[in-house]
Amino acid sequence: MKQLKYLLPFCIIIFVNVKTFAQECMVVPEALKGKYEGGCDKGKANGKGKAYGYDSYEGEFKNGYPDGAGAYTWKDGHYFIGNYKKGYMEGMGEMFYESYNGLDSIIKGFWKKNVYVGLYEKPYEIIAMSGRVSKINCRIADKKGVDINVNVTRTTGGVASIIDIIIVQGTFYKHNTQIMTNMSYTRIQEVTFPLKVIFTFSTGETSEIIFNEKAQYDVDIQII
Repeated sequence: MKQLKYLLPFCIIIFVNVKTFAQECMVVPEALKGKYEGGCDKGKANGKGKAYGYDSYEGEFKNGYPDGAGAYTWKDGHYFIGNYKKGYMEGMGEMFYESYNGLDSIIKGFWKKNVYVGLYEKPYEIIAMSGRVSKINCRIADKKGVDINVNVTRTTGGVASIIDIIIVQGTFYKHNTQIMTNMSYTRIQEVTFPLKVIFTFSTGETSEIIFNEKAQYDVDIQII
């Protein structure tokens, strides 16, 4: 009887500890529900962990979702290594899969909510412009093109034009400029992308733009 008296508190402690460590840690995506190992906070996967269901994921979690850097493997074997946000592929990453000819293929680039947006996060980026350059608008006119068309207007009257193009990255074959009544038009031909250039205008202003993706661009620049 003495032995039972001393053993009973010990058994209760063991039972409580087992129950504590066996608590469930929820993983939200249905395809990952099954087994989870890793960090847990308030009953949800948080921090670094591994989840196994129909698919599997190893990496960072937040509130039960893949969130941060990680590797996701689908049940058919293809997998993605990159960044996640609230369970979606988001940001830079690489998709690995077996192509129709049986060889491994890789898609590199940027994703937004599981959709591949291209090799670059932005097809173009306006890096800098001097004080009297009031507006720059860029748009892709033809994804199969390799030229850049630049229209320059001066809002205070007169005409402003591109007088020099400094190449920081990439190449182009040639450019020509036409002066019109109230604007100028410059065509930059046969571009090798990415093209990063600094435009110098006849007013002394400058602007720096990088064109990342191969395409034909239309660019409108306004100078005060």
